[in-house]
Amino acid sequence: MRRIPLLFPLGEWNSLTVECFGNEIKVWVNGDLVNHGFNATAKEGKIALQAEGAEVEFRKLELISIAGLSE
Repeated sequence: MRRIPLLFPLGEWNSLTVECFGNEIKVWVNGDLVNHGFNATAKEGKIALQAEGAEVEFRKLELISIAGLSE
């Protein structure tokens, strides 16, 4: 059974980490791996941040070059 990650209460910041390398993408929420996608087709372009159905704020956004995906 897949565990649903615990989001922090309203007013506290959650952490989101996204790694994109080659044709794979990994996503962590508060340290829990929640998605590992394969066969991505976009190789270049703009980065967009969005939320669905709720207001969202972002802080401490960092873009870092990586040599490969984390284990």
